[in-house]
Amino acid sequence: MERRDFIRKSVAATALLSSNPMLSCDSPKDNLRILVLGGTYFLGPSIVNAALRNNHSVTLFNRGVTNPKLFPELKLINGDRELGIKAYNPLMKEHWDVIIDVWPEKSKLVDEATSSLMDHTDHYVFISSIAVYSDFQQVGLIEESDVVNLPSNMEEWGYSEEKLAAELFISDRFPDGHTILRPGPIKGWRDPALDLLYWCIKLNRDESIIAPGSGFDPLQFIDVNDVGRFAIMASENKNVGIYNCVGPRKEPLLWKDFLELSKKHFNSQAQLHWASEEFLASNEVSSFTDLPLWAPLSEDKGFMQISNKKLTQTGFVYTPVNTTLDDCMKWFRDNMDTNLKFGTDEIDIGLERSRELELIAQLIE
Repeated sequence: MERRDFIRKSVAATALLSSNPMLSCDSPKDNLRILVLGGTYFLGPSIVNAALRNNHSVTLFNRGVTNPKLFPELKLINGDRELGIKAYNPLMKEHWDVIIDVWPEKSKLVDEATSSLMDHTDHYVFISSIAVYSDFQQVGLIEESDVVNLPSNMEEWGYSEEKLAAELFISDRFPDGHTILRPGPIKGWRDPALDLLYWCIKLNRDESIIAPGSGFDPLQFIDVNDVGRFAIMASENKNVGIYNCVGPRKEPLLWKDFLELSKKHFNSQAQLHWASEEFLASNEVSSFTDLPLWAPLSEDKGFMQISNKKLTQTGFVYTPVNTTLDDCMKWFRDNMDTNLKFGTDEIDIGLERSRELELIAQLIE
């Protein structure tokens, strides 16, 4: 699967983030008046929860359609951004310390929001994506690395171009008051993408597992609550600029370490069968689709090696990986069919079990 398409789909698939335990942010600063555009989908609630934990005043601006029972105690201003500039009329009489814009895929919405709200806040926070980078063959992409080009014909724009255009609107209109977060894969509570969950579920089933490659390919993702906490931390500290939001920890994480850590955490009896890239390719086993989240170095060697140096230099502390794994499994057990079958018409991600067993049999011959 094309990496940028994976990021777009993982965002589009997400749904409500219910209240769940999360690390508190750094010690609270002065109370801020925060307007969240959206706030009741997947990432939005983690931002709202982080703000409320630090005693900030939060107002939501959305249609009141998606998960309307979430945050009933908060002020809600109804508005549909798809209606254009006029949607922001109800906001014209107020001023906020920070406006946080969560996940619109259309740069037009950001153009209209920023032009309408320029005089109604001094700080605009936007959730963008690592998809804006142009070359995932480059290892250690930093915030100043090359980004995709913007064709003059907007009909040629995809997810990456829309995100980049949105970034440009924001930095132009809030040159001294913008924070742009560029997350990689976002995982955790209520994530229905089933990619990280694939490995958690199989380990909990104590199944023999095809493990990808040599085990020395890198893996990056970030807990949804970490993105939310950093959005609030940046708001409090007025961190201006662009920040790669990738994890799950400060140090690099390799597949071998990830699966061994996860196996130990779940007290799993699963046996890992490491399959070389050559073996997998000869058996038409694909990265990302058949073996979720695996991006081998031979394909896009930089995709899972984005630099998080600027983020960690702020003093940000990541959620422990084990907590993210537990959140994934708790949501799965509470909300999904625990007997789901991967690699089927029902769940097209992952290896179908009989096929996986055939591959394992070849490996141990």
